[in-house]
Amino acid sequence: MQAGREARFYDWPEWQAVREDVLRLDKRECVLCREQRRRFRPARLVHHVKHLRDRPDLALSITDPDTGERQLVSVCKECHETLHPESQRQFAPRRPPLTVERWD
Repeated sequence: MQAGREARFYDWPEWQAVREDVLRLDKRECVLCREQRRRFRPARLVHHVKHLRDRPDLALSITDPDTGERQLVSVCKECHETLHPESQRQFAPRRPPLTVERWD
């Protein structure tokens, strides 16, 4: 999939249906928090384990047919940001803060 076209994919009804199936399959819980941190957090996002840009053929596949491993997993926002730190660059401050004191 070409860079910049992923946003359109996430609006497709086919993706919305698969996304809902994955969230239901994982009981709307973040699989990473559950497996790695032994805690339960609600999942609101579905993550492509093999990146959409690298493997567009798996875009709507819950499991990878070649390996049998999960390709789509439910994650919380915090875990998704950890998996995709590059996506946070788009939110860099555009102008300096008004005061030295910061609350972030």
